[in-house]
Amino acid sequence: MAYSVMIWLTDPGPQAREEEALARSEAARETAPGAAAGVNEPPAFTRLVYGVYDDEAGAEEALATISDALQRNAPLRLRMRGNRSFLVPAGRVHYVVCDEVERPADRR
Repeated sequence: MAYSVMIWLTDPGPQAREEEALARSEAARETAPGAAAGVNEPPAFTRLVYGVYDDEAGAEEALATISDALQRNAPLRLRMRGNRSFLVPAGRVHYVVCDEVERPADRR
């Protein structure tokens, strides 16, 4: 069984000029950097997958890393597909969840 570690973020609330940014990103979506992934489109994500681990020990190690960073008030670095990295400020983390997940490979 695999384990998923997910980070839930606090609600950012209304953002200044959010409507303008959304209109601008929709108008030039094909040419905007990051447009294929939608990373530059408001509103912000409310949850991010930190990682999926093959065993419980790997998930526990990830939780320990997250806990250490949050206790030091350091940002969390999340590596995403396409060589993208997100730095999430510790103050934006609402809670962290670790749960068993079933992948298609696990069904065989």
